[in-house]
Amino acid sequence: MKTTTRTTTEERYETPFGVGRLLLAGDLPLDHEIPDQRLSPSGAAPGPWGRLLQWYFAGDPVTFPLDLDAYVAAVGATAFEAAALRALHRVPYGEVLSYRDLAVAAGRPNAYRAVGTVMAGNRLPVILPCHRVIHNDGSLGQYGDDPAWKRRLLELEGVDLAGRRAS
Repeated sequence: MKTTTRTTTEERYETPFGVGRLLLAGDLPLDHEIPDQRLSPSGAAPGPWGRLLQWYFAGDPVTFPLDLDAYVAAVGATAFEAAALRALHRVPYGEVLSYRDLAVAAGRPNAYRAVGTVMAGNRLPVILPCHRVIHNDGSLGQYGDDPAWKRRLLELEGVDLAGRRAS
C-alpha cells in the first residue's frame, strides 16, 4: 500500500507505555507508531485520535471511528487489501481470530498467507487491530519490531492467552 500525497500533521500522545505518534491528513489517521519510551512528548494536547489511543492504552475498550473507505483510498489499497482491512476492522475488542478466519471474512478463504502480508504492512496498528489476528494453531506470531507488543495488547484487552486457540 502506498499513500497518496496529502498535507499531513504529526500528533503525539502519552501513555503508560511511552509516547505514541500519529500521522494525520486532516482528521484521517494515515500512520500510527506504537508508544515508545524513547519518544518525547510534543507538549501539545492530543487531538481526538490521540485521546482515543490514550484511553485504549489506559485499558478502556475503544472502538475507533476510522473512515475505512477514506483510509483505503488514501493509502492506495488494492481490492484485496481493502477487503482484508474491512474484515479486520470488524474484529471486536477483546477477541481474536486466525489468519484463515480473517481470509474467510475477507471473501478469500484460501488467501490466509496473503492476509498475513496485509497485516504485516498495516500502518495503523491498534486502530486497525492486527494484533487480534493469530496463527491457526493458536500461537501469536510476530508483531512489527517487538513481538511482545502483540501479547501486551491482547492482555490489555482482557484476552485470556493461556490455552487460547483461534477457531
